[in-house]
Amino acid sequence: MQPIHHVDRLYVISDLHLGGPPGFQIFGSSAELAGLIRLLADQDPGDEVALVINGDFVDFLAEEDATYFDPHGAIHKLERITLKDDTFRPVFEAFPYFLGKERRRLIVNLGNHDLELALPWVRDRLVQILTGGQSAAPGAHSRLYLVFDGSGVLCSVGGRSVLCLHGNEVDRWNPANFERIREIARDVQIGRVVEPWIPNAGSKMVIDVMNPVKREYPFVDLLKPEQAAVAPTLAACAPQLVSELDRAKKLASVALTRVWAGVRKPDGMLGATQPEDEAAPAANDTARAPVALAARSQQAALQANEMLRMADDRARRGVTAIDLVAGAEALQLDALGALVKWSRKESTSEVLREALENLDRDRSFDIAERDDTAVQLDAEVSPDIDVVVAGHTHLERAIRRRNGRGFYFNSGTWARLIRIRAEVRADPQQFAQVFAALRRGSMADLDNTPDLVIKSCTVVVVWRDAADSVKAELRHVKTIDGKTVLDADLPASCMEIR
Repeated sequence: MQPIHHVDRLYVISDLHLGGPPGFQIFGSSAELAGLIRLLADQDPGDEVALVINGDFVDFLAEEDATYFDPHGAIHKLERITLKDDTFRPVFEAFPYFLGKERRRLIVNLGNHDLELALPWVRDRLVQILTGGQSAAPGAHSRLYLVFDGSGVLCSVGGRSVLCLHGNEVDRWNPANFERIREIARDVQIGRVVEPWIPNAGSKMVIDVMNPVKREYPFVDLLKPEQAAVAPTLAACAPQLVSELDRAKKLASVALTRVWAGVRKPDGMLGATQPEDEAAPAANDTARAPVALAARSQQAALQANEMLRMADDRARRGVTAIDLVAGAEALQLDALGALVKWSRKESTSEVLREALENLDRDRSFDIAERDDTAVQLDAEVSPDIDVVVAGHTHLERAIRRRNGRGFYFNSGTWARLIRIRAEVRADPQQFAQVFAALRRGSMADLDNTPDLVIKSCTVVVVWRDAADSVKAELRHVKTIDGKTVLDADLPASCMEIR
């Protein structure tokens, strides 16, 4: 292991998701983020300080004319986000200030919503924007590091190793094909016809299904946990969406793409190239799909065949698109209590409140919960790495690794999150207010509903505490009396790295 970055203090943020038209932006903490960047530029001037943006910096998939991958329109989208949008502009005005300071470095890692940043012409424009272009301070370019090849960011803090990975490396929905990005860049620059990008299941889900839905109901991007909460809530708020056959059929395509990804180990690749005789089957080729998959795995073939049959059957019955992917029709409004209330023709709010009963036992927001991303990254990363930091899930974590003596952190997100607390769900009056806000659909209504939207503004901080002591913890950026503060309000997350 050869860390490139040897620093005294490391700050890791991720999943900013800067993008989307006004009114539909899931990022809403401009003052806090701009304040953090300027705070880190000014404090501890004698220390070597690195700020890592660990993936999903900007969100090309959130833009109005979003496509699976947009090599020709990416610069236009990047400039709209960084230079023309009033919400995001203060953030990008702070980066040149940070990079103008000695002993500071900004490291940008790639996620799965910002893949176009890896294209040479987009990368070059990003460098201009972050450094300040022609007015860039001396040395600004040398303090900016872009890691757009999927290798991750390896740092050393006080002699302890810290590896930053976005987290989609172990996500079958969202692996990234960096070799395909390189090929597209080459073909564009030498004037070849660019072959269509084959998206992963996650991108198909966002573009084909979620984007049309969130124009009316922005909460679908914010509600956690996704499978247990989004499906019944969407069904209650917008029953007309449940019966849309075309959307359900698109989800059948997404579902099959995900099954194919499960047959092949992702290897960190999005839509990875296969030999022609092993190409992933077309979603609408019901006869060929099981045969092609059987060449790899008889069990996978049976799963694919069953999924296509089930998807087609459920689509005809109007089952929600989200549940076709989740494979969880049980998450529909079919709990015994919900059915009783439905049969009595009680309000939709009451039916939904009963259906969400399982959320009371959900541990998605528990920083010590070992979710799939934590377990898989722990298994994949060498036990010699002292600290593994990921994002992608939007859920904070601070736990001891089982594979070695180190620790795993997740930097959560700077996007809004919605959490329906147990006490709110248990109270019909409070829940009715939440339901009304969800049904109205605007981001402003969500923000104005008390105790509904969470803006965590999470930072993973790793620092040299003494001569031979290094610590790491989760902190939250807050604005208090007009000043930006890095609040260490989760003492349980503080770990000493020996």
